[in-house]
Amino acid sequence: MNELSKEQLKEAIKAVWIRSLTEIQPDVINALQAARAAETGVRAKQYLDILIENALTATRNHTVICQDTGVPTFFIRTSLGFPYYGSLRDAFDEALHELTMGEFPMRPMVVDPLTREDRCDNTGVNVPLLHIELEEGLDYMEIMAMPKGAGSGFWGTLAFLPPSAGVEGVKKFVVDSVLRAGSNPCPPLIVGVGIGGPLEEVARLATVASARPIDRPNPRPDLARLEQELKDALNMSQIGPMGVGGDTTVIGVNIETSGSHKPWLPVAVNVNCWPGRKAKCRVYADGRVEQIPC
Repeated sequence: MNELSKEQLKEAIKAVWIRSLTEIQPDVINALQAARAAETGVRAKQYLDILIENALTATRNHTVICQDTGVPTFFIRTSLGFPYYGSLRDAFDEALHELTMGEFPMRPMVVDPLTREDRCDNTGVNVPLLHIELEEGLDYMEIMAMPKGAGSGFWGTLAFLPPSAGVEGVKKFVVDSVLRAGSNPCPPLIVGVGIGGPLEEVARLATVASARPIDRPNPRPDLARLEQELKDALNMSQIGPMGVGGDTTVIGVNIETSGSHKPWLPVAVNVNCWPGRKAKCRVYADGRVEQIPC
C-alpha cells in the first residue's frame, strides 16, 4: 500500500494555501455578480465592479486578493486508516515557513499574543491552526484552507443568551453584530453564525458556517428560512459595498448548529470580508492531489 510522504503532503498544503489567497471561489464570484445585477445604488454598482475585477485579476495573475494573508487556518477531514504516519504539525509548519520565506512571499502576520514576538514566517504556537475531523472510510485527506485576516476577524462576536431569548434574540444579536461592524470588515460580507454547544464549539461552528458555499442553504428548512431572513434584514441596513451605501451589505448568511446545554443559548458571529477566501483539495496516498471547489 502506498504511504504519503511528508514532502508530498507539504506540496499539497502549499498549493491549497496559495489558491485560498489568490482564487475567488465560484459561489462567491457568482454572488457578487448577482448582487451587481440587482444593485440599485450607482456608487454601490461601481464598487462592486471594482471588487469583481480585483478578484478576477488576482485569480488570473495568481496574485493575492488581499495583502492581509491572515492567520493560516485549515480544516482537515481524513480517516484513521489513511496512510500518512508523519507529524501533521511539522508538515503544516514547514509548508508555511517555506512559502513565506521565499517560495510565495507573504507578509508575516502571526505574532505571540502577549510578547508580540514574530517568527516572520506565519507560524506560531499552535499556528497554523489545524481542525481535524475523522470520518470512517475516506481514502484521502481533505484539506480546506481559510485565511482569516484581522480586518474582518476583529468584528467576530459571541454571546451566551438566556434560552428565553429564542430565535428573535438570535436575530437581534446577529443584526446588532453586523451593524456594529459597519464598513470596517470590507463589505459585502459573508456572515457565519454558530448556534449551540459550549464556548469553543459555538465559535468553531460560526467559522465552519462561513466556509459553506453561500449558494447552499442549510438543509434544515427552519434554518434555511432564518438564513434568508437575516440576509434580507442585513441588506436593509444600506451599509453597502465598502460602506458607500447600497442594497448589498451581505452576500450570504450561513448557520450551523450543535446541541446545547439547557441553561443557555450560545450564539457566535464570524464576519468574513467580501472575497470569502477559501480553497479545498484532496490528497491521496499515492501523492495525487485533486483541487476541488468549496
